[in-house]
Amino acid sequence: MFSSSECIIWYATFLAVAFAIVTVNLLSIILFVKNSNLRTCGMYLVINLTVVDILVGGLSSIMILLNTISTHIECKIVIVRLPREGNILVQVVSLWFPLTSLTNITVISLERMHATFRPFTHRVIKKWVYGVTICVVWVLAGMISTAIILVDFFSKSRSQHQYFWQSYCLLCLFVICACYASIIVKICCRARPQHHGAARRQRKLTVTLLIVTILSLLLWLPFAAATFVFHTTESIRSLSYTKRIRLNMSLLLLFYTNSFVNPVVYTVRMPEYRKALLLLFTRRQRQNAAVIPLQAR
Repeated sequence: MFSSSECIIWYATFLAVAFAIVTVNLLSIILFVKNSNLRTCGMYLVINLTVVDILVGGLSSIMILLNTISTHIECKIVIVRLPREGNILVQVVSLWFPLTSLTNITVISLERMHATFRPFTHRVIKKWVYGVTICVVWVLAGMISTAIILVDFFSKSRSQHQYFWQSYCLLCLFVICACYASIIVKICCRARPQHHGAARRQRKLTVTLLIVTILSLLLWLPFAAATFVFHTTESIRSLSYTKRIRLNMSLLLLFYTNSFVNPVVYTVRMPEYRKALLLLFTRRQRQNAAVIPLQAR
């Protein structure tokens, strides 16, 4: 069992990360809502990813924190005891949002490949197609997360659900790598680079989303790999129980940090996003400057 001071440190760290994730992604949502030039069809999946990141940081991370600390660490600060059905629901919801994020990133890679290989067809895709795609992403991730947790609770083999989960993750990883590899080959082998505005914007958006995907996977894969190794081999089990929990919590923290980096990449790579962000804060400063003289009177 951890000491009270260490429990407080874990609580404070996770809550700070959750607050940062919710804040930066909520700011992104405000920018997408207030600026119509950011709400192009190609950005709908990005907006959906931002919504998912808010839920990952604001809900999934906190539920995992409370469940892990109260169940495994047994901190006396906060103790949550749920019935078996309630624990299943918590596990499903905690896994649902991260899997939705991974599925959405996979669909973004497919959408970018379509935009690269079929640019004219891609430009005439209707908005309702993106709406249906987003619904499919949510439903598919929900079904898979439910199946994984049910296998975990009712299967005799404790590692069986890990094979299910890792198989889906490897499938998504394969699709992402195949899509972006084909995009890179297509761009490099193109005889005449397209210099008109629409092609440049699509290419820059593709590179931006590639950077987002790489950063997300780099922060996400260590936790997935360590979880798989822990459940299938004896290498990590040789560590003490406390060290395993600390390793798990540290990798979880790294895992949830991937929901924070996306707005940072948007700010660096997307001039429209950066301009809207600066304009938002400039307006706030002007409003505050206008309020102070009125109050002084």
